[in-house]
Amino acid sequence: MCALCLFMVCFLAHAEEALPVLRLEAGLLDYVTAKPGTLTVTAAGSETVSPVTVKYRGTYSATFTGKRNYSFHLKTDRGEASHISLLGLRTDDDYILLGGLSDPCRLRAAVGLRLWNSLGYPAPQSAPCELYFNDYYKGVYFLVERPDRKSAGVPKNGALYRVLAASADDIDLLSMAAPDAPEGETWYNIGKEWPEDDSGWEPLAAMLSAPDRTETLDLSAFADYYLFINLIGASDNMSKNLYLCWNGSRFSPMPWDLDAAFGRLYNASPSPVDAWYSNSLFDELLAQKDFRELLGTRWALIRETLSPAIIDSCFADLNALLTACGAWEREAERFAVYTDSATGLSYPFAPEQELAFIHDFIMYRYSMLDAAFLGGMTDG
Repeated sequence: MCALCLFMVCFLAHAEEALPVLRLEAGLLDYVTAKPGTLTVTAAGSETVSPVTVKYRGTYSATFTGKRNYSFHLKTDRGEASHISLLGLRTDDDYILLGGLSDPCRLRAAVGLRLWNSLGYPAPQSAPCELYFNDYYKGVYFLVERPDRKSAGVPKNGALYRVLAASADDIDLLSMAAPDAPEGETWYNIGKEWPEDDSGWEPLAAMLSAPDRTETLDLSAFADYYLFINLIGASDNMSKNLYLCWNGSRFSPMPWDLDAAFGRLYNASPSPVDAWYSNSLFDELLAQKDFRELLGTRWALIRETLSPAIIDSCFADLNALLTACGAWEREAERFAVYTDSATGLSYPFAPEQELAFIHDFIMYRYSMLDAAFLGGMTDG
């Protein structure tokens, strides 16, 4: 059972209890240099206190006011890495706090990763909490494991890459058969997460130059990713926020930052209900008859696991948890409205209404995939 599922089972049995509370104490933060501070975690009647280094994280979330995202490392008193399990997540020194301010229900990123994990694929686990920063209430957050080799299920002799953008210097590495040799930790629009040594680019370079790339890919996993991304309408997870995980013999994909999904874009504006999402690698696969047939086979297998009723339940369970403990009431008092700095448009924090919006969006997308791959069969 995933950490979030286990947390909800335990919490709903004691709904009158408060969410875990995290208190970060630090000076002025920025997005570049992690600053020293202290983290206090109060949960299940116990308290954990640890030195940390902490900084802001995120690109578009840098425009948020009052509720930004954080990245922190746990430390010992001597400044060394301290590996601790927080809120039932893996034992580690490296965590992320996501506030989801531009999401009118705050739940998209956590539910999206949980749904991907429900298909049997590795994904960072998360747990809900309430956050204070220097006694300033920051509302509901999700403590999340960092997307890295461990959360991606990549062995030490494997490799992990992240697609950072659709292109860099007008070059999309995934569309190139014989790209220039890589340099450093970034190769055009792809970053190397693991391993750290210079040879870490070899698996990706071999895939790009292979006469038949399909021999280097777990095609079932890539088919499932394509179906998953298009079912939930994850607009940011083809051209970026896509991890390529090399297990020593095959690549498989993993998503990250799934807040721009389930009917909304990164800035909270509604997304096109009928859009299809792909990239150059998937376009190459889609041009092959065998892969298109595989999509039909895989959709027939996973459509029940990702049914509208199950997706509704994932959102509803979390919504019930956060309502029961009063966290949503406190969130609404502190952050009632999100106003996008670029468009000037405002979106209220309204979980119940947003879950109805998500239901309608998923019903349409489910029918869309049924029509594309199963001749229109729909029973969700």
